[in-house]
Amino acid sequence: MSTPNVAIVGTGQTHHSRRRTDVSTAGLVREAVVRALDDAQLTFDDIDSVVVASGPVLFAAVNQPEKWLVDVCGARLKPVVRVTSGGGTGLAGALAGMNQVAGGFAERVLVVAYDKLSEGALQYSISSLYDPFWGREFAVGIMGFAAAYWRARMDTLGHTEEAAAMVAVKNRGNALRNPYAHVKKPVTVEEVLESKPLAWPIKLLDVPPISDGACAVVLASERAAASITDRPAWIRGMSYYSEADNGPDRSMIQSEPLAIAAQRVYQKAGITNPRRQFDVAEIQEPYTCFELSYYEGLGLCRPGGAAELIASGATGMEGDIPVNPSGGCLGANPIGATALIRLAEAARQVTGKAGDHQVAGAETALVQAGGGWANLRGVAVVGAEKN
Repeated sequence: MSTPNVAIVGTGQTHHSRRRTDVSTAGLVREAVVRALDDAQLTFDDIDSVVVASGPVLFAAVNQPEKWLVDVCGARLKPVVRVTSGGGTGLAGALAGMNQVAGGFAERVLVVAYDKLSEGALQYSISSLYDPFWGREFAVGIMGFAAAYWRARMDTLGHTEEAAAMVAVKNRGNALRNPYAHVKKPVTVEEVLESKPLAWPIKLLDVPPISDGACAVVLASERAAASITDRPAWIRGMSYYSEADNGPDRSMIQSEPLAIAAQRVYQKAGITNPRRQFDVAEIQEPYTCFELSYYEGLGLCRPGGAAELIASGATGMEGDIPVNPSGGCLGANPIGATALIRLAEAARQVTGKAGDHQVAGAETALVQAGGGWANLRGVAVVGAEKN
């Protein structure tokens, strides 16, 4: 039995910055929600259900934020559920909303994701992610784990510091075209390589900013979408998988849940040659080295071919598979919203609404996101045409 088609009919995001002191968390969320509803030409009354997605509560120092956001999301007397899974939260929230529509529970679902990291305890929250007995001695933070992950791949797959620096140059350059981006400062490979070491081989310019920001999308059934827009973005597949919590139980060479998620979504969407069938990709790169890893895990190049791919220019704006034309996480990184931003940007690409960072002729887009303690991985395919 085929799965009912679900469309993205509206998207909205805030202007992201290090500190949005002009609004409260509720005001930040409202900004994204209003923009998504305006994009879909809908009102709060048209929404059947609301999904709130945010990072761990310590990120923004507000417990049970979903109850605080009911009014600003127009969710009074409607079903509301909150989803959280670290950096992949936004995609997990979209998956929850998609399943509500596909399951016949709702015709139109509003998904909103956010984080106001300037008001929380980010590092304390990250340091408390680990199992208190088995994992605490390895509690070197996400950066420490990422550095170990990168180092393990350098000799085996050639993920050099220079290749990762090229990712920084590309994404920061793309962010210059994105009106919502937080960081708009071009860099060179030399500047990245010479920037302050943080946890070798990670350096300051390999790291995304910490941002306040929010993103919202409106999901609709095929029937509802037909009455809303003649140009929806169809979700042709979406999955979210996990692997072991404990670092030593995982592969440091390739993410197994990423490969599983990609295989499942590609099969549903009819993707057999990712490099040739995707016109654009929005992937969540918490550090530059991860983008290299995802090129391989998503089948955009052969194992060990990521450095060659970035050096070729193929993933640049003028290449045959532009990756992160929005600037990705290096442009803005409101952690709870980051993954939903990737989905929203992909939707805008395939509907021709991406503005100055539009990829000409984009019809099929790839989305990747991840969360947890780097052990959750999600993939989505978004297209101008449905399955």
